[in-house]
Amino acid sequence: MSTQTPGDDQNPESLYKDRWTVPHEENGSGGLPDSALPEVQPPSAGFIVQLFVVPAVIVLIIVAVYVLFGRLASGEADWRQLVTDVKSENTHVRWRSALTLAQVLQDDALRKEKGQQLASTPDVATALTDVLSDLLKKTTPNEEELQQTDYMLKAVGLVDVPESAVPVLLTATEGTRDREIRKQALNSLAVICGRAFVDRKKPINMPELTNRIIEISKESETLFRHQAAFILGTLSTPEAIDRLTAMLEDGDQMARVNAAVGLARQNSTAGIPTLEKLFGEAVSWKLDPSAVKNDEQATQHFERVMLVTNGMLAVQNLSPQLDAETKKRLLGLISQCADQAVDIAVQKQWVATKAALSQ
Repeated sequence: MSTQTPGDDQNPESLYKDRWTVPHEENGSGGLPDSALPEVQPPSAGFIVQLFVVPAVIVLIIVAVYVLFGRLASGEADWRQLVTDVKSENTHVRWRSALTLAQVLQDDALRKEKGQQLASTPDVATALTDVLSDLLKKTTPNEEELQQTDYMLKAVGLVDVPESAVPVLLTATEGTRDREIRKQALNSLAVICGRAFVDRKKPINMPELTNRIIEISKESETLFRHQAAFILGTLSTPEAIDRLTAMLEDGDQMARVNAAVGLARQNSTAGIPTLEKLFGEAVSWKLDPSAVKNDEQATQHFERVMLVTNGMLAVQNLSPQLDAETKKRLLGLISQCADQAVDIAVQKQWVATKAALSQ
């Protein structure tokens, strides 16, 4: 005989119901009607933003501030470590460090006076020029090495330590070098010399630089003569000025105009007749960027705009030295040129030049 105490139930379903469920009578007076329960609504977009997005933004701001101050604090150590790594015997470490150092140098230059002035740091200049020098020693560089050389030429162009940068860049301008390498080397020399002349008011005075650029200014390649004329205009040596004066008779228009502009930088009015001829010819150019239809026309438009705007700027800078008759003549020529030009750069420069000549 089995004994069963009151409340015991061998039915599992009954056991679960008795112990874990709340009795509910559909029609009993003790139950709550459905209408008495609060309505359940999904969370609003504003609530989600407050709950998740706002805290996330706060966290991101805190992290960004932390990273910023961390990078500022470690900036000097970073570039010094890169300078050290550039000297590594491991080719991959050396090249990767050189690339990163070049990027750090470029970023620092963009910060201007707020940066660390790495461009004028001898250790940085030496590190980059050493890498470039090693690349230039390769007698038969492959395509990858040529690309690396081109990149390092651009990087060295950011350096403002002439005693380190100029010699290696002059090596890259040798006549036996690849044309693109020579072109980029001259570009880098131009920007280094330009910064020294314009920004620091201290033209670079290195005889080997002047002599080499004078040699290049006599080559048959017109592009190299264009670049040489620009560089000579920033050197301020008697030899450079004499060569610029001779280049006013060059067979290429851009070389002649670059020489006239270079002479104007040296406060010489010897190039004024060349500039007057330029403005007379430019009347028929009708400089309108909307008329450009192909790459060839785009290149021609760009070059002509540069010629006209640089010529105007040269006249503007020389205006205090010009007599009333010359100013009047130039105003007439440039006015006709500007009237036919739609390009905004020409119009902007014309406003400044007109004001200078009208004084």
